Amino acid sequence: MRKELLKHNWDFILYEENGIKIFRVVFYQSFTDTSRDFKLQGEELDYGFEELKALAEDIRKNYENYKDREMKY
Repeated sequence: MRKELLKHNWDFILYEENGIKIFRVVFYQSFTDTSRDFKLQGEELDYGFEELKALAEDIRKNYENYKDREMKY
């Protein structure tokens, strides 16, 4: 079962599911907004609100650096 841990509207949602922290980031596009899920790892597992805001922005700006952690359903 997926549990919502932290949310910042129109930016990100942090979930936990089966012991895995999942970070949903909103990507802004010209006509629609989309979201993508990423598995958190290492130090990110202990990030607080401000650090998660910065991480969301970094993921949007540098998607190629994170796409190997993107969760595909």
